[in-house]
Amino acid sequence: MVTDHSERDPEAITPDVIQVPASGYAATDTAEMPRFAFAERKVDMGRISQGTQFTHVFRFTNDGPRPLVITDVRGSCGCTVGRDWPRDPVPPGGEGAITVTFDSEGRSGHQEKSVSVVANTHPPTTILYLEGEVLAPAGALPVE
Repeated sequence: MVTDHSERDPEAITPDVIQVPASGYAATDTAEMPRFAFAERKVDMGRISQGTQFTHVFRFTNDGPRPLVITDVRGSCGCTVGRDWPRDPVPPGGEGAITVTFDSEGRSGHQEKSVSVVANTHPPTTILYLEGEVLAPAGALPVE
């Protein structure tokens, strides 16, 4: 039997009656969320020699009323890596640190690198920056 579906059951559920609520994130009171309070979010590496590894520890406090949970720390490229960060929740008022290393091997000139920190904060991603100048030996070619 072929039908044109014009005979609809008046009690049937149709897409017109389905209401999808806003995500829980949109309805969250951001004042009740954990907050990063970093001592600094941008660090000047100064001038470093090519091949040097520059490491900096970004220190922070959880300035919010709930435990802060870091789910990911990711560098903008393979030369910049987040090494150590708290794997357990940081309680309100608690302190933590994120260690970031920049490997200048094959790099030269002005460098601006970033690390994205994803956590249960608002906004959910915080960016940390390293900036400086890599001095290459005379005649050295940068790695592509």
